[in-house]
Amino acid sequence: MSLTPEQEYVVTAKDGHIIVLAGPGSGKTHTIIEKITYLFSKDIVPAPYGLLAITFTNAAANEMRSRLRSKGFSQWNRIWVGTFHSFGLYLLTCYGSDIGVREDFNIVDPEVQNYFIKQSFPGSLSDKEVSNLKSTIDILKRKGIYPNMGDAELDNKLRITYHKYQEFLKEHNYLDFGDLEALSVRLLQQSDLARRLFTNFFRYIIVDEFQDSAERQLEMIHILAQGATGSTIVADDDQSIYRFRGAIRENVLKIKERLQAEEIVLGANFRSDRVIVDAAKSVIGYEASRTPKEIEAVSKNNGCLYNCEFPNPTAEAKQVVKWMGELISQQQVKDLGEIAVITRDRYRADYVLKEMNKAKIPWFDRSRLSFQDSWETTLGLAILNLSCDLNSSDRLYQVVSAIEDGGLAFRLGDKDALDLALQIRERLLASSPLIAIPENATIILKNAKFEQMIHQVCWSDTEARRLLKNLDKMITVITQEAQSLQLNLNDTINRLAGYGAVQVMSGHGAKGREFDQVFLVGLEDDLLPNYRTHKKEDEIAEERRIFYVALTRARKAAYLTSAAEWNNRKKQPSRFINHIPKEFFSPLLR
Repeated sequence: MSLTPEQEYVVTAKDGHIIVLAGPGSGKTHTIIEKITYLFSKDIVPAPYGLLAITFTNAAANEMRSRLRSKGFSQWNRIWVGTFHSFGLYLLTCYGSDIGVREDFNIVDPEVQNYFIKQSFPGSLSDKEVSNLKSTIDILKRKGIYPNMGDAELDNKLRITYHKYQEFLKEHNYLDFGDLEALSVRLLQQSDLARRLFTNFFRYIIVDEFQDSAERQLEMIHILAQGATGSTIVADDDQSIYRFRGAIRENVLKIKERLQAEEIVLGANFRSDRVIVDAAKSVIGYEASRTPKEIEAVSKNNGCLYNCEFPNPTAEAKQVVKWMGELISQQQVKDLGEIAVITRDRYRADYVLKEMNKAKIPWFDRSRLSFQDSWETTLGLAILNLSCDLNSSDRLYQVVSAIEDGGLAFRLGDKDALDLALQIRERLLASSPLIAIPENATIILKNAKFEQMIHQVCWSDTEARRLLKNLDKMITVITQEAQSLQLNLNDTINRLAGYGAVQVMSGHGAKGREFDQVFLVGLEDDLLPNYRTHKKEDEIAEERRIFYVALTRARKAAYLTSAAEWNNRKKQPSRFINHIPKEFFSPLLR
């Protein structure tokens, strides 16, 4: 893939700070990878100094490592790729004692965290109230608010709970995930030694998805970037949809001003056909506070955009599934995983799932899984996949990729990823003829000595227990999926990877994904935008951005559907549909 003039400018800039406003499908990850390889190949980051690349999800970090590896990048001892949380963990385990944090701390288990919150609250709490309180405390930490540090205005019960909760954590030498970011920023602010060491080593800073950053993340990047040779901070204010997690959209402008950064727009959309790009531009153009940017489709194909209102959600779901059946029978999709159903409300998705079940169309909703995507589940699935065909070089390569993407070769003492993968295969061969079936998943991973590997790379027993518990949840899901759908191990793994099944997700869950055919279901004006947001323009604006993100997941076709009545109430189509010129829509047969 060649570079556009704007991408090339970003890649070859040798110093200074750049804010890259990257629209949907603009090749931002490709640009970041080219930038990293350019910096090292031109010795702009000279040995022995390094580069820091921060992402918001483990999946994004893994993809970055994978793409670097495919480019032949080899200087892994001079680059740190990971999330804000993992970088905060790294900082605090190195120099946490400088701010009173024991460097042998453990991350609190969710169950223990829930117990601490219940014990801290002056009264009884339901499970939902515990979850809400946990989220509130996390948002406070994202703002840098701690007991006796900016908490004077808090509700008295919340203040008491927060104080006692922090005392529990300290007494048992725990930190929670909110602490990893907030305390690492405090460390960089208060410890001259830690700040000098890390700002001296990391000569270049790269951050992705900065529109999702919270207050402490802004402070961290400012501290690290201001003394660096340069930085590339990638963002898109049009895709800022995580306000409920404490994300501050205005951080994009703040970091630009603080670093006096140059602004570059990546406006070429390589993903979607023209009508989808034009429709999305029409919708987001109604937002007054956005940074203006020209987004144009690279595709010469027009694509298809459909809009249809139905009497009720059941009729809507039946027709959506009928359209899916036609796409399948007409072979307009190579794999069911190229079809997505995106809804704002889980309740509305259930109508479609019910009809897909009747039509025997397989579907997959990752948000309903009980385990988290992480390196141990990625590698675990790769090992199970290999066990289905121990002679497959493709499956062996997936194990190699999982080892490298998780940074395990380096963490295991600079071992070669291929050697580790071959050792795993030899262990599985030695345990033959064990049948690769879902019921044997635990035994297969045990034979691969996966648990010992996890203990080797974890910095504490608590961390190892957390990963093993997540792995157990994954195995439970594999067993349940296989039993309920009558699948073998290979097909179950493919299903978890998103192959062979229609993908079902929320607007938030769709971020970073793309599909040939997208069904945006339940587009009524009290669902998207949600009725609670109708009187607040800033909240309406975020709902508009959710619509924009969902629409821009489509490559070839997007179906916008709504119901005229449900729950015995008349409904109107989403106002965001009216933002799209009528001539953009194609006629649709029913």
